[in-house]
Amino acid sequence: MQKREYTFDILRVISMALVVVIHVSNVYSRSFGIISNKQFLGSLFFNTTARVSVPIFFMISGALLLDRKFDKKKYIKRIIKFLILIVVWDIIYLLWEYYFLGITYDKLYMLLIQPYRAHLWFLYTILLLYLVQPILKKVLDKTDKKIKIVLLIIWITLSTISIVNNTIAQVFTIFSHMGYFIIGKYLYDYAKKKYNREYNPLLVSSTIAAITISVTLNYIYSIKYHMFYNLFFAYRTPFIMVASMALYTLVIANYKKEHLSKFITILSSMSLGVYLIHGIFLDITIKYFSYQEINSLLGITGFSLIILICSLMSVYLIKKTKVLSFLVE
Repeated sequence: MQKREYTFDILRVISMALVVVIHVSNVYSRSFGIISNKQFLGSLFFNTTARVSVPIFFMISGALLLDRKFDKKKYIKRIIKFLILIVVWDIIYLLWEYYFLGITYDKLYMLLIQPYRAHLWFLYTILLLYLVQPILKKVLDKTDKKIKIVLLIIWITLSTISIVNNTIAQVFTIFSHMGYFIIGKYLYDYAKKKYNREYNPLLVSSTIAAITISVTLNYIYSIKYHMFYNLFFAYRTPFIMVASMALYTLVIANYKKEHLSKFITILSSMSLGVYLIHGIFLDITIKYFSYQEINSLLGITGFSLIILICSLMSVYLIKKTKVLSFLVE
């Protein structure tokens, strides 16, 4: 992949928007018992559908990095960049919550192993994947195709078992992310070289079926236990795996043009910044608006759009400031 792969720009923009939807819909989903069951079900639909975003981000990274010749200078630069982002954004959110929300945090030592804000876990995980990238590439380059298939089967099997076994779930979580990182390259190769568009209906139906099953199971168990039950849209579950891989393959296989709207390319370059900064605007809307009093369909679409636009505008302005541009690039 020496030339620019525009399908990745499309996928980044889709995932960027869906990440915002996850956190807005989560406010409604966590209001189980406060909002009506109908509105709760609506929030689960948005929440589950949007979950494909993070696995797609991992798959894009894997497709790009595992296909390139290892460059030590770029590797070190990438590691340092994400170390800086982790430290700086943890501090930003720590100060933001202290001054805006009045929340104090006295366990600074914990920031070494876990993010201050939940959504920043992505930085910690992607840094770990970048660290092991050289090893993964060497192993995969020398691994027989049959062994790769066996590893894929093991990955999916463990994903299924993790639903009912908490011990496996805890151990498997990080490997599920690594699985997305690896499978991203092979799905890209398959979609570009061997994919037949006759498979489109299968991929679309697989995505819809996986999301439907996840929504249904989360709803049934939430009603059963009288609480927000979210196990079935965890990133490690087979339902999200199937939906994420199907959508990823579908977009790559069907975009054949050699160019893309400059606007989409610009939005794509802002995806990481939006991921990092959108939590601030989420806090503002939660503080000044009562989500539960607004219909979930209107609230999720409306607040997601507002937060996305505010985040994009902020990232654009930050990128224009040389001193601060490193925060969002």
